[in-house]
Amino acid sequence: MLNIITALKIEAEPIIKHFKLKSNNNIYQNEKINLIITGSGKIKSAINTALLLSKYPYKSLNIGIAGSNLFEIGEGFFINKITDTDTGFNYYPDFFKEPSEEIFCISKPNKYFSLVDMESSGFFEAAYKFLNVEQIILYKIVSDTPKTQFNEKLIPDLIKKHISIIEKIIETKENPFTKIEIEQWLKEANKKIHLTKTQYNILKNTLIYLKTKDIPLPKIPNLKSKKETNEFIKSLTNLIS
Repeated sequence: MLNIITALKIEAEPIIKHFKLKSNNNIYQNEKINLIITGSGKIKSAINTALLLSKYPYKSLNIGIAGSNLFEIGEGFFINKITDTDTGFNYYPDFFKEPSEEIFCISKPNKYFSLVDMESSGFFEAAYKFLNVEQIILYKIVSDTPKTQFNEKLIPDLIKKHISIIEKIIETKENPFTKIEIEQWLKEANKKIHLTKTQYNILKNTLIYLKTKDIPLPKIPNLKSKKETNEFIKSLTNLIS
């Protein structure tokens, strides 16, 4: 099963039509998908994502539009890092080998970054209450730039052109050998390094990234202080950034 979270109804409509989803108490469903429309903004995104996951705690995709001062309209990206511009917090969702970028989540419109939206951090924070990071996915499609204003009429076609991403995620199965290797690495690391839950999940996400790029997992260091642990984790997360 795959949960799909969109902010706007106009983002959801092409998905509902393509996958022939049927409405059930504001959740659109078929045998493989549960979709909810949250409304704009971090708070609405968080509340409705939590509502969906409380009923259906499955792998979840936040798909929708984003502004950009770097990319062209119609380009789509998996998100490998979320920066909340209000709090400064960073989040690291799952991603794939296709192009991936950082997104900046804002609370007021009309401010541009390389990629920017108003829901991503709210979605991630809510999803993380129910799921592991490798089950939290974001995919954003550029809809407007400082030179080209937002046009709602373009959204259905933008979503339609990236429907294959949803099909790919539905069909993608985790490599069990990769999973075992990563879990073994983390188990050994926990013997040498005292990890908080946040540190554990950041490391896990980074190791998944390394495996998708066919990069060998690093040797587990013997770290004697909290500072050394933080520096080691930072050195690995820089690979994502």
